[in-house]
Amino acid sequence: MPSASVFRWMDGGGWLVLAPGSVANSDIRALALARVASGRLLACALVNGDSDDSDKMLEDLEELGAPTGYLVDLIAEDDETVESKLRDASIIVVESATSIRAAKASLTGAAERGIRAAYETGAVVLIEGLSAVFFGRLATQEDGQAVDGLGWLVDSVIVPTAQDLSTLVKPVLQANSHLFAVGIGAGTALALGPNGEVEVWGTRQIAVTLGQFYRPKL
Repeated sequence: MPSASVFRWMDGGGWLVLAPGSVANSDIRALALARVASGRLLACALVNGDSDDSDKMLEDLEELGAPTGYLVDLIAEDDETVESKLRDASIIVVESATSIRAAKASLTGAAERGIRAAYETGAVVLIEGLSAVFFGRLATQEDGQAVDGLGWLVDSVIVPTAQDLSTLVKPVLQANSHLFAVGIGAGTALALGPNGEVEVWGTRQIAVTLGQFYRPKL
């Protein structure tokens, strides 16, 4: 499992790019596209269902020089189709969910299996907005309650802002003192590479707060 300083993340041959404070940021998308090592398929994972914004997402990525792309509707398409279309991609862009509840409903099961299979074989996975929050160990909902996330960023609580992080995460870290919180602001992405690379892209608004009993596992 790759690790650097406080960060440990899912094993894989690709890049994990978390942009919880950013939605449709062309600069971050361009940097993610530049990390694509091989293959020529782009998958846009639709967490909220197909909409006019879906076509805009694909158009923006293609204008940035993305490979041939297609949409994957995580809600409407069957599990076998979702998993197959995602596992074949060389870059996956996961749109921002409208809520943590929506992220949980769309990204568990077949969607995560497909994303993981692509990531393990070298795909770049860019996760935007609230969808990125769900890739932490815990995800805080709008009502303040924390639910289990996918845990790709190990022992983390991911927050879509770097401002006043300690105050924002105090309740969840008091209840889960073995975790840490990372705040990633608008226009910023935390990019984690297959060989332990840790990069901060964009406006570099990032902050980390450790729980009282957090201990990094080396």
